[in-house]
Amino acid sequence: MKKTLLFLSVLTFATFSVLNFSSCKRNNDGSAEDATSVEDNSLAEKHFDLIYSEVDDASVSSGIGSRARKYTVTIDTSVSPRVMTLDYGDSNVLCDDYVYRRGKIVVTWTGRYKDIGTVITITPVKFYQNDNHIEGTKIVTNLGRKDNMNLTWRIEVSGKITNVSGATFTWNSVRYRTWIAGEATKLIRLDDKYQITGSYTGTNRKGVTFNVSILSPLLVEMGCRHHITQGKLEIVDANNAARKIEVDFGNGTCDNLGTYTVKGVTKTFIKR
Repeated sequence: MKKTLLFLSVLTFATFSVLNFSSCKRNNDGSAEDATSVEDNSLAEKHFDLIYSEVDDASVSSGIGSRARKYTVTIDTSVSPRVMTLDYGDSNVLCDDYVYRRGKIVVTWTGRYKDIGTVITITPVKFYQNDNHIEGTKIVTNLGRKDNMNLTWRIEVSGKITNVSGATFTWNSVRYRTWIAGEATKLIRLDDKYQITGSYTGTNRKGVTFNVSILSPLLVEMGCRHHITQGKLEIVDANNAARKIEVDFGNGTCDNLGTYTVKGVTKTFIKR
């Protein structure tokens, strides 16, 4: 069912598919760096969306989640904007999405989720998911009704992730999410559909800076297990424009397969 963060509804933003690039050849033509950029971009998206999902769950009934919670919730309504803190403690706990977490997530919001101008800010504090240290902020701003009177949000992430081996990569994104179907059925979430546009930048674990552009809008269907069913994006080495990867998520079919193309060679990947 649709969820409410006190007086605002926070929808879970679709988790970006983690790609399986096991078929990439690790040679000296730059493909290793290319694959690393794709993997790091996807993992960053996943980690920040997992955080958003936890906030979404904590929002139900003024902080009482719909799932068995592995954290405590504190809400401070005496300040403006209001503040909600999810505290997992200092030791790893296994959450019901099979992700280990520790640390805190701090959330502020200025109004109802569907009200134009509302800003939600999510900040991890000494926060880890599966022992990956997640730092940065995620800001969701309601832009009101745009094309065809569909609600649109600007989603901005400035993030840094240190993985379990100590390697660090940074990731920044500005995306626009438009709610194109399902708004009328308030108690049914699985018919919700979104279009995603925007761009990303990052520096991967090997120090390679990359840029990502969404070439055609990503279609996110909440009723599909793998969420993204259509759309294309391009990942380009910021220092070598000739090194680029085009990722194609399909034609709208709800499956777990997509393709990526490097130097004219197209291969299949599995959406995770």
